[in-house]
Amino acid sequence: MTEQNHSPVTTPATPAVPGVSYLEWGAIFGGAAVAGALASVLSQFGAGIGLAASDAMPGEDGLSWALFLIGLWLVLVAFASASAGGYVAGRMRSHFGDGTPDESEFRDGIHGIVVWALSTLVLGAGAALISALSSLGAAPSGGEVSEEMMQMMHNASVITAFASAAGAVLAAAGAWFAGVAGGKHRDEGLSIHSFVPAALRRKA
Repeated sequence: MTEQNHSPVTTPATPAVPGVSYLEWGAIFGGAAVAGALASVLSQFGAGIGLAASDAMPGEDGLSWALFLIGLWLVLVAFASASAGGYVAGRMRSHFGDGTPDESEFRDGIHGIVVWALSTLVLGAGAALISALSSLGAAPSGGEVSEEMMQMMHNASVITAFASAAGAVLAAAGAWFAGVAGGKHRDEGLSIHSFVPAALRRKA
């Protein structure tokens, strides 16, 4: 009896095309628009429920809870908005089929990172412009600022800067993993109904 060796057949990946960019700016701009809009809405919501930096006054025992909540909210806004934008970019980009699964995952993640970078630059430029316009229209104060007030402003500035930096790092990580998740769901053909509660799904 002759034994036949059945070795697994591997289909070679389509070779990459030289000079072709794998960054799809349509998906990136779409994801950045989603990230920017969500960040704006969440920021307005936070201001509406009282999470505004101007309302944060330290108490006798140090920094108030309001200031702590502001920092936490800044981190949450950055993470949620970047993750949403990264998922959109990863899900919407084309799968060229000329790379390994690891390479495809890397490209999806990079699309999420670029969404985070673009939205961060745009929002940062907008915040800087608003701050510059506000400083031009602000009336000079005639009174002296007390040492306690100076310390309060310094503490608020430090916490806000720390929260912004921590939020940026977490937002970049969230955008990467959300982009990878979006690409995975794209390849699997995952239906949107998987995310929608049964009661809200469209009936056939």
